[in-house]
Amino acid sequence: MMTHSEPDLPLPSGESLPAPVPSGPSAPPDTGFPLRSLLLAVGGVLMLVMVVFGGLLYYAFQPQSITMTVVGLEWERTIQLEQRQPPAPGETDERWVAVRELTEADATPNPRWPALPPGPDYRAGKRTERYLVRVRSSKSPKVYEHPVPAELFTRFRVGAPCEVIIRRGIVEAVTPLPPSP
Repeated sequence: MMTHSEPDLPLPSGESLPAPVPSGPSAPPDTGFPLRSLLLAVGGVLMLVMVVFGGLLYYAFQPQSITMTVVGLEWERTIQLEQRQPPAPGETDERWVAVRELTEADATPNPRWPALPPGPDYRAGKRTERYLVRVRSSKSPKVYEHPVPAELFTRFRVGAPCEVIIRRGIVEAVTPLPPSP
């Protein structure tokens, strides 16, 4: 090969240099935005966010069983008082008409029904009852309230421990713990 810049001179053997081969269309230089890297990074961040959010949802929907202390009891019992009315004209049967509600309420563990007036002209009609237990954890000042059935209410005592099932910050169940032996 020749190292100088003279015009194409024949080689001493009489051969000439091969003509330069033109290269094909060259790819444009990579000066653009790194889209693939950005998409991978965004996808990774989204996956991480979904995993964290899924874990939080899983934890939020799992019930927690916590031992708490009974800090209050409340009950209310109501009787619809009915009074005997004389039969209407043309009827032979006496009628019983609701005249008022009698209510008894307290914050003790011993619920009782309201007393009916004496005499044969009054009787008890529809009865309703409501029982509420208030509990608090030793780790928080927040007091939770939860309605309970009558059979369970009589087993609670203020100051006694109880088991509380909480899901998403809402009390789902309150049960008294059995007495220690």
